This record gives sequence, C-alpha cells and structure tokens, in this order.
Amino acid sequence: MDPRLIDASVDAFWSFVSTGAPHRVLPDGCMDVLFDLSSAQASVVGAMSRATVVHSPRGTHVFGVRFRPGRASLFIDAVAAELRDVRGPLGMLIGSAAERLTEQVLAARTDEERALAVAAFVHEPGSRVRGNDARVDHAARALERTHGALPISEVARAVGLSERQLERVFRERVGVQPKFFARVQRMQRALGLVSRNALSGTEVAAAAGYADEPHLLRDFRALCGTTPSRLAGDVGFVRSPVDVEDLLEHP
Repeated sequence: MDPRLIDASVDAFWSFVSTGAPHRVLPDGCMDVLFDLSSAQASVVGAMSRATVVHSPRGTHVFGVRFRPGRASLFIDAVAAELRDVRGPLGMLIGSAAERLTEQVLAARTDEERALAVAAFVHEPGSRVRGNDARVDHAARALERTHGALPISEVARAVGLSERQLERVFRERVGVQPKFFARVQRMQRALGLVSRNALSGTEVAAAAGYADEPHLLRDFRALCGTTPSRLAGDVGFVRSPVDVEDLLEHP
C-alpha cells in the first residue's frame, strides 16, 4: 500500500482517553470520523464553525481520523455543508462499508492496528463515492501555507475558478466558505504563537495578520468562545497522531 495515497486524504490519526473533565474542540476546517471504543459507536463530525465543549465520562476512549480539508467528501455521500456543526452516524453516511470498518476498528488491539484498518479503507477505490477535486486541495493548501493571508480572489484565480465557483466547491467538499477557512487558519496561527509565550498580544495579532489586538480577541471569542491565553492551556487533547508511513511500512 502506497502511504502517499493515504497521506493525501488523512491529516492525522488520533486517540483520546477522557479524564472526565470537559474539553474544548476548536474549528480547523476538517471533518473527522470518530470511533468510540467504549460504546462501540462510529460517527462523522462535520467541519465546525465554532468551538464546542465536549463532556465525556471518565475512561471514554475515542480513536479518530482527521481528514484533510475536502477529502472526507470522497467517502461520505453528503454535501459537506449539510454536516457543518453536525455529528452523524457513520453508517448513514458511508453505507454498508461502515459496519465492516467499524467492526475492524473495534476489534483491533492497538491504535496502530486501528489506523491500518482505516488506511486500508481509504486506499480501497471502492470506498469512494466521488472523485477528488484537485482545485479544492490546491486552494486549501494555499490558505494553510499563508495562514489565511492570501486573498480569496487570488486563490480562486490560481485554481482556475471564480470566487463564486470556489465558494460552491468549498461548500460541497469542505463544508465552510473559503473566507471562513482562511479565518480559521489565521486563528490557528495565532494560537500557535500564543502557546510559545514569547510574544505580547499586540505582537501576536500583528504576526498572525489581525488588524490589531482587539480584532484578534473578537475573532477568538467568536470562533473559540474564549481568549487565546486561556485556550493555550486547554486545547490539544487529541493531538497524538500515529505516523502513517511507519504504519504502512511496518504493519
């Protein structure tokens, strides 16, 4: 199995065991598939337009797959925008293959085995309900690379679309508008700078592309429900990615 074929669709595999304390999940422009190993349930979480605080019983173990922006739509029979801020059963969205995939993930003994089961599903051509749209890939990567600073008009022109056409394909494949996706990338950039504790609020705002610190604070409250300094200490709970290439080379 060529790991590059998996890397193109999967951003990360992650694993989370709840301590019982609530945790905040931030928008990132991606869709996730969650396997609740405690309740034997599988679900799809659409792209988020705002942060959500999740309450899970202590000991709840969730294994997840975070797809690259627009890539989950290859396997899910729905318009991505219809899943925005929604969590739905995996079986309703990918059909009969969901049961087999869920059984394989639940039967696996380790996160590495779970990742391999998902990787095999992603690699199988029959798992796809539609072809990839390279324009979405290129547009998303351009906005990620520039932390949302690239004008949407320039992004659209670079991929051969009008701004309206780019908005349509983002709605269908990613679930949020390009401008909102750019806004999320800017927020993620600012949060990364805050976590280093090396810059003042004004310096973070300037480095991340905000007009000023009040602009940064307004955007964070709208997207995250709190301030950057408070977020720096309470996010990142699911970021224990499994290296895809290592898994596929050493099954």
